[in-house]
Amino acid sequence: MVRSLRGAVLLLVAGCAGCSNASADSKASPSPAPAVATVVARQGVINPSLQVAGVIAPYRQVGVAANLAEPITDVLVQEGQRVRAGQVLARLLTDDLEAQLVAAERVVAEDVAHYGSTSYQTNAVNAQDVAAVNSAQAALHQAEVNLAGANTDLRRYESLLAQGYLPEQTVAEQRTTVASDAAAVQSARAALNQAQANARANGSGVNAGEQQQELIEARAAADAAEASAEQLRRQIARATITAPVDGIIDAVNANPGEYPSGRELFTEEQIDRVYAILPASTSQALDVRIGSAATVSAGGQRHDRGTVVAVLDQIQPGTTNFTVKVLIPNGDYHLRAGMPVTGTITEQPVSGVMIPVAAFVDDSRTSVYVVSNGVARTHTVAELKDDGKNAIVTGLPANSVVVANVAAANVGNGDAVTSKSNPSGAPSAPNSSSSPEPSASP
Repeated sequence: MVRSLRGAVLLLVAGCAGCSNASADSKASPSPAPAVATVVARQGVINPSLQVAGVIAPYRQVGVAANLAEPITDVLVQEGQRVRAGQVLARLLTDDLEAQLVAAERVVAEDVAHYGSTSYQTNAVNAQDVAAVNSAQAALHQAEVNLAGANTDLRRYESLLAQGYLPEQTVAEQRTTVASDAAAVQSARAALNQAQANARANGSGVNAGEQQQELIEARAAADAAEASAEQLRRQIARATITAPVDGIIDAVNANPGEYPSGRELFTEEQIDRVYAILPASTSQALDVRIGSAATVSAGGQRHDRGTVVAVLDQIQPGTTNFTVKVLIPNGDYHLRAGMPVTGTITEQPVSGVMIPVAAFVDDSRTSVYVVSNGVARTHTVAELKDDGKNAIVTGLPANSVVVANVAAANVGNGDAVTSKSNPSGAPSAPNSSSSPEPSASP
């Protein structure tokens, strides 16, 4: 029994000695600092993008109405149907309008015929007036010639009378002839004046008279009748309701037998091109430029390219929400109004000190771990922009060595670390040829 206890004591003493030796060995050989991947922050350029969720809206929504007080006879389309510009959507009854048009065209024919008759009469009267004036002028000229000859003979006769060669009676007869010719001249001149007055009264050219005024009135009546007929033709044409643009019929509010009474019968959406309506905050909207490229995805593998055409002001007064409109070609109509989409808008390039996004200590993106003299310490930074992989920051000197991936490194502020970086390494910059890929040798 005593021997047994002595053995147990010896074993316990030996065990304690072993523990003492192990503790001494641990103090003599401390564990090495963990190795972490690091990168060197260098100057670089990134092409950031803005990703915003939104919905598709039609390029244009058109309401189609009828303003005729005629009943609907045919409705030729249904909701959801694709139509082309000019395609017939519905027809209205036009039998009464067509009867009115026949009567109006008859009036037009009568007025045109009356105008033609008046024009002929006016031309005939004008021609008669011209002939009368010419005849009166000729008669006056002949009378003046006769008077001049009679005066010449009278002077000769009076000379012969004075010489005793003619009797007094012959001279007296010649004086009577002169007086008669003078009266004929006065009568011819009065006839010419009357003919010219008649011509002016009847009208010719710019000298509008009675005949010319009748012609103008006949022309005006014919024009008015033609205008009435044309109005009826247009009303009949409007009785055939057609699609104004290529698109989709969104709503039908028409049935045969109804009177449209000016109400909207069809609603059509033009979607051969569409808008992606993307709400954005103030900070997001400030970085979006008109004409910027954008892509839109409706949740599948397809990505449609578009262009930013507008950045609209606040959606509701008092809010800070803006709307970015992206115009997208949609020739095959695969994008429909109301579809939820995700839009990615290319923003302006940003340059500066570049680090990986994974280098941020937390989600606030306000600090990184800078490795100096084998110790990782927290360093405050301010992020300008990121492209999803790299970020441009301020507050960090170029060529600083930072922990490349904080989540994978599992280090804290003040921890001793061993850097695995290549001194020439830098963050990756797929959109910048001047910046190499990050270096992290295992």
